This record gives sequence, structure tokens and C-alpha cells, in this order.
Amino acid sequence: MATFSFFRTAFAAGWLLSSAAQAAPIQFTDMLGNTVQLAGPSQRAVTLPMPAASLLMSLDGGPKHLAGMHPNAYGVMKGGLLARLFPATAHLRTDITRSGFAPNIETLLQIQPDLVWQWGHMGQDLIDPLRNAGLPTAALLYGDESQTREWIRLIGQSLGQQDRAQAQLRWREQVRADISAVVRHIPPQQRPGVLYLARLEPQLRASGSASSFADDIALAGGRNVAHTLGNGQTVNIEQIMVWAPDVILLNNFEPGLTPDTLYNNPLFADIPAVRARRVYKVPLGGYPWDPPSQESPLYWQWLSLLLHPDHFHWPLREHMSHAYRTLYGHTPDQTQLDAILHLKQNQHSASYERFH
Repeated sequence: MATFSFFRTAFAAGWLLSSAAQAAPIQFTDMLGNTVQLAGPSQRAVTLPMPAASLLMSLDGGPKHLAGMHPNAYGVMKGGLLARLFPATAHLRTDITRSGFAPNIETLLQIQPDLVWQWGHMGQDLIDPLRNAGLPTAALLYGDESQTREWIRLIGQSLGQQDRAQAQLRWREQVRADISAVVRHIPPQQRPGVLYLARLEPQLRASGSASSFADDIALAGGRNVAHTLGNGQTVNIEQIMVWAPDVILLNNFEPGLTPDTLYNNPLFADIPAVRARRVYKVPLGGYPWDPPSQESPLYWQWLSLLLHPDHFHWPLREHMSHAYRTLYGHTPDQTQLDAILHLKQNQHSASYERFH
């Protein structure tokens, strides 16, 4: 497969070209169709959407031009790789929300950002206070792969890092093409049923067809057993028993949730994925791999290895090392790779030794 060599070459070119980014005025159209004008590449951005902070850092080579981020984004970052790589993130403002994604205008006026990124699909109540306060604002929409690609393009443009953004986009496209070239030859009856368990507590939640999680599963050669649902919909254990998933993926947003949680719960004992020990905690690198992010190509490779070990043979740890060096300027050591892959949490799950 040509993915890795392509990725390395493309990012190397992007890094060199990005260093020549010019401080010319920047204008772009956000995902709600609004025109955004900047005097030059953004120098003090604030990111309310959780994935945007680490994405910005991957496009900019660090947090130098990040002035604030959603508190939950830093909460995820604090326990992972990026906080160790970039200790300056501990000093960024995270008191930029009142609740959820509602902006704290008083704090934002103190920070004086030159651009605020905000979700655009949650209503004007999250956008209008920013614009009414005179804060330059750009909206992102959450959804499928095409929208994630637009995040990368727009944030890259705002930073004057179009070349690095294009390199990320080409990497995504190449990995998807490499996986699709294999999966298209796998008969439907050989594709395992997969459940992405979006939440275990306080209620079981699964993600259906209208989600990036469904796209991830289909790309890697699985069948989303919850395809009739919406995104993050409440389900019960009886429904999961009817679905009888062959593989269960666990989210990264419930601390302490591991495959052993399900293996030791009698309610899950008769589910095929539990009987076969095919429950896996999704890795967490610069950002959790389960939601869409700059690290999605690594997630797609990891998932394809789990679902079809006889068809895929990526040297994933090698790919991770090169990806993190390119995205964040750091080559993780073996202990850090183990932690990203949740080797300890997944140690009792079938065939996970292949990720050692």
C-alpha cells in the first residue's frame, strides 16, 4: 500500500511551503455561508468546538496561535499526548463557556481573540452573542467526512497554513482509497456486525447511520448494527442482544470504561462480541480517535486491522510514529504508543497483541 510514503512526502512538502505563509489579509466563507475577514493569519484564535483545538495545533505546529479552548477539549488533552508535548496548553484560557457551548462573552472580551470558532449546527443562540459583542466568528458544522475535510481546509486557511491543510486532506483521501480498494472485495456476509457504544452510563447510547461513526465502520469493512438509529440514540440491553454485534467499540468520554467493564457485567454475557472477547477501547492520541479529527486516518487503519486481520497488514505503530512527528513535531516512544493504543485497557481482548 502506498499510503505511508505518500503521507510522508506530502507532509514534508507542506511543512516547507507553510513556513512561507504570508501575512496578507485573509477572507473565507464559513460553513454557514458567512464571510470571515482577517487582517492576516490568525494569531489569537479561540476554539469552542472540541475537536478544533487539537486540529488547529496540528495545522500550526503547536498552540502558539491558540488563545483559548473548550474546557472539555483541554480535559481530554490534559490526560493525553498533547499536554505533555505542549506544556503551554496548561496556560490557555478554558473558562470561555458558561455551559455546554454557550460562550462566556466576558472572558472572550478579556482574551480579545482575532477569531472565535463556534459550532454552527446548534442554533443562532450560540453564534449571535459572539457577533453582537463584535467578536470575529467562524462557524463549523458537525457531520460526515466531507464536513470534517472542510474543518481542515477552513482552519488551515485562517492560519495561512493551506499547504499543511492540503497535505492532511491528501493523506485522508489516500488512506480511504487504500482501505476501500481492499474492502470492496470482501463479501457482505463476511463483514462483522459492529456496535459503537457512545455511552454506557447513565443510559446505553449507540450511533446510527447519520454519524461519522457509521462511516468509519463501513469504510473499515464492518456493518453498523445500529444503522436504523440516529446519532447517540438511547438503546437498551435487549436491543443490543437482538443486534448481536460481533465487535463492540468503547468511547473515550467515560473515564474508567474498559472492555473488562463489559466482560464482568452479566447483562452483556450472551452478546457475541463479549463471548469472543472482541470489545475494544478506541485509542486516544492528540485527540480521541472515535470522533472525526486530524488523526482519523490512523483510526481507520486500526479499525480495519481489528475487523479484517487477514486482509490488512498495516505497520500501524510505524505509521503512528511518522504521523505524530508530522502533525505535532514529536516522535512518540514505545511507552507513549502503548498508551495511545490503550494496550493495558485492551489486554484481555482478542488478538490485541498484534498492536504490541
